[in-house]
Formats: sequence, C-alpha cells, structure tokens
Amino acid sequence: MNESELSREIESACSCVKQAHLDRIRALGVTSTTIATLGHVQAPFGVMAVENIGGGIFQPGGEIPAIVQPVYDDGCLIDLVAWRTNDPTAWLLRTGAAWALGVDAIRINSWTDTAIAIDATPLDWLRGGASGLCILNWVAPEIRTLLRVKSITAEPAITRQLRGVLSKPLYFPEITAREAQRYAA
Repeated sequence: MNESELSREIESACSCVKQAHLDRIRALGVTSTTIATLGHVQAPFGVMAVENIGGGIFQPGGEIPAIVQPVYDDGCLIDLVAWRTNDPTAWLLRTGAAWALGVDAIRINSWTDTAIAIDATPLDWLRGGASGLCILNWVAPEIRTLLRVKSITAEPAITRQLRGVLSKPLYFPEITAREAQRYAA
C-alpha cells in the first residue's frame, strides 16, 4: 500500500467525521486546540469501520466504527492506526509499517534538552497535544532510536516496558574465525 492509497483512506475517514464524533473525542479529553493544530499540518483523525484481519492489521470494513489517525515518519504518511473509543488500549495498523505516532518528535528532541513524552495510547497522545510519542509496535527495531534521546517522561508502566526493551542487548550473529587461505601467485 503506497502513500497515495493511505492518503485516500484517511481523507475518506476524515470526511465521515460528524459533530457527534468531535463531541465524543473532546469528552475523552482531546482539546479543540489539538484537533485544530493538527488539522493545519495533517488530518487529525477520521472515522471508519475497520475489520481486524489478524497480525495487528486492519482493513476497511466491518460494522463498528473506529477512530483512524495518520502515522507519519519524516513527513511521509506511512500507516494508519485505528482504535475504538471504548477501548483505546487496543489498536490496529493498516500496513504494519509504523512503530510510533510522533516519530518526528525524536528528531526535534535531539536538538533540545527537553524530555520527550511517551504516551500509552493514541488517545493519550491526542490528549497530550499530539506532541511526543506513542509507541505502536514495541518489537519494531526502530524503537532503538530512542537511545539517542537525552530524556524521556512516561507513566510508570511505560517506563518499565521501555527500560526492558531498550536494555536488551542487540542480537549479534555467531562469528567464528577461520584460517586464512593462502594462494600461490
């Protein structure tokens, strides 16, 4: 799935947002300012029925609507994340390419001494003003880019999980020495 296909899907989902959806998301603690600020640079969120097709991936369809958010990396739309307001702790990705919401915050943070906030869910990320990160895939190798960040703030459960993930040693292949072969000239 390419960026233009993802763009069409999020645009379609955005066109389905009604006043009731805005009221619901504001009732969940997302400010109008966050929605408006995001809306200046990207689609803040959309609404679409999604179907879990396994492996943490969704496709459009099904009967129950979900909040759908675009996921960018280095300014490129790489994925969509879908979650339901009655269970924001469970989400699905459209392509599986994303590892976090707000990845560009890592690049911005590397130029400053401010701590980067990591939120537990996409809803919490929106509640926090869509700044910082929300890790969507805890086993993605890209998570190790957080080792470049000077300081991180998060809820205790997230800090424990993050310490566990980042403290694991890198996998190294078995390396054996062999005798050098000499060839006559």
